[in-house]
Amino acid sequence: MNCIFCKINNGEIPSQILYEDNIVQVIMDVNPTSNGHILIIPIKHYSDFLNIDDDTLNHIHKIAKLMKKYLYESLNPDGLTLINNYGINQLIKHYHLHLIPVYKEKQLIKDTTEIYQKIKSVI
Repeated sequence: MNCIFCKINNGEIPSQILYEDNIVQVIMDVNPTSNGHILIIPIKHYSDFLNIDDDTLNHIHKIAKLMKKYLYESLNPDGLTLINNYGINQLIKHYHLHLIPVYKEKQLIKDTTEIYQKIKSVI
């Protein structure tokens, strides 16, 4: 399969992994729109939210709650946006959930390695 997220999950493409279990992997977004922009990706390939089973979807949201805690402890954002794209705006056809911290004051986007290390320090 020529899916970038499947290749990341299989270790064929390097990534900054924040968390993983037998159902999901949480990584830093390589093109963040905010400091701390992360992705929760199921290990199994699901093209979108319509074909993902409820147990996996519930697990993704359980991990989103956990990652919210780590984002707030490490980066102190003022809010959090969760996004799941579908259809024409879903660029990678492998279900994934974006967690994007929101800050009151405009932030310069920092190097993902610096942000990754800050988040990892509280996990």
